Amino acid sequence: MTVDFVQQMHRFIVQHKMIEDSETVLVAVSGGADSLALLYGLHALRSRLNCQLHVVHLNHCLRTEADVDAECVQRHAADLAVPCTVQRAEVPRLVKQWKLSVEAAGRKARYQFYESVCTEVSATKVALGHHQDDIAETVLMNLIRGSGTSGLKGIVPVRDIKFIRPLVRSTRQQIEAFLTSIGVTPQQDTTNTDVNYLRNRVRHELIPQLACDYNPNIKTGLSRTADVLGAESEYLDTAARKAFETCRIQSPHKNVVLDRVKFRQYHIALQRRMLRQSTFEILGDMNDLYFAHCEAMLNLIEADTPNTVLALPNDLRFRRAYQQLIFERKPVEIESFAYPVTTVGKTSIAILNTEITAELGDVEPPWTLALPDGKFEAIFDYEKIRKVFAKPSSETVPLTVRNRQQGDRFQPYGMRGTKKIKDFLIDAKVPRYERDSIPLLVCGNQILWIIGYTTSDTFKIESDTRQYLYLRYASNETSS
Repeated sequence: MTVDFVQQMHRFIVQHKMIEDSETVLVAVSGGADSLALLYGLHALRSRLNCQLHVVHLNHCLRTEADVDAECVQRHAADLAVPCTVQRAEVPRLVKQWKLSVEAAGRKARYQFYESVCTEVSATKVALGHHQDDIAETVLMNLIRGSGTSGLKGIVPVRDIKFIRPLVRSTRQQIEAFLTSIGVTPQQDTTNTDVNYLRNRVRHELIPQLACDYNPNIKTGLSRTADVLGAESEYLDTAARKAFETCRIQSPHKNVVLDRVKFRQYHIALQRRMLRQSTFEILGDMNDLYFAHCEAMLNLIEADTPNTVLALPNDLRFRRAYQQLIFERKPVEIESFAYPVTTVGKTSIAILNTEITAELGDVEPPWTLALPDGKFEAIFDYEKIRKVFAKPSSETVPLTVRNRQQGDRFQPYGMRGTKKIKDFLIDAKVPRYERDSIPLLVCGNQILWIIGYTTSDTFKIESDTRQYLYLRYASNETSS
């Protein structure tokens, strides 16, 4: 049994290219049968795979015997001479802090832990102990919840390149037989028999009944179904990502903004996936986004009302603003702000978590500098600005980024006359509660740039321009 189990594990790792030569692999070990089989199997293969192992264990502080589990994991790691990192996470407190279920908070804490240890020890892979029985349980759980093909594909062997599951073709029976053959006794987690959890009810009640009354090979059947749906889901994901990038509108914030007109041109199967992709871009997770949420968003997209808002899980919200579909975290009320802007280098705008990069340059004929569109990059005739605003003793002009004030006016690019900022934002279909967060670049009482929209015609580049001021506005994350 020992040789067969390890050989099967090796073939599966090689087939899916899970571990490359000389990689360091974190092995997530809880002390249960699955994770111990994973650890001992990988340890037996470490020379053939030419990899280094590092055991990780997160104590969720949910059970009185959790400390004993942690000690057990450390003992097994020591017996195998494998380095080990153990950490505590008070999941009951995190449930309240993150406003998540126990399962969701535990999962989030684990993956944060894995990422931090990967950074510390330069690991490039994280091995998890999911197996074939887990796939059957996951498919049934997601079917009960009303999931689409993304949920019914079960548990993939490799996720995001980093997370690998070498045991997904092994059954619980094979795992237990392997541990018996090498004389290893796993820890027993009492929560695995608690039928208050859906997974345990599926494992101990639903699957045995289906196997007894309908299909004795139900686990294998569900695993095959997951394989088929997984391949189809992967194909749709690829198409949806392309559609998502086509519909996406550039935004300087962490928001995700989609073009409603383009979005509506796609099949509803891709529309639903684009909605889920949008939440993933902001949260890094879409486990709490269900069918009902997607349908509510689709209804708002198709409705006659041009401005609507829908609350989503995890303090996320979906907003339709005319022909834009916006995913954003619950907004914080913006106070009045004003930041002096340097004409060379970077200026941080802390309240918006953004920054402006400025550059002064001389124009040498013939003119070859490409003109930006005036939204998040802008160019001005610096001599015009200096003639109006610079004092004789001053080498630079006093630029400021602030939000709008009563009576603000400016001359939009390409227009002859001036216009109130308020009217401009209304015409641009900017929602009322967002207008105070729109940054304006000003010099004195003159507005040079409504950032994200357009520049002033007064200070535009012309054929006789000799010195220019070039500015780029971006989020701190994007610019770094």
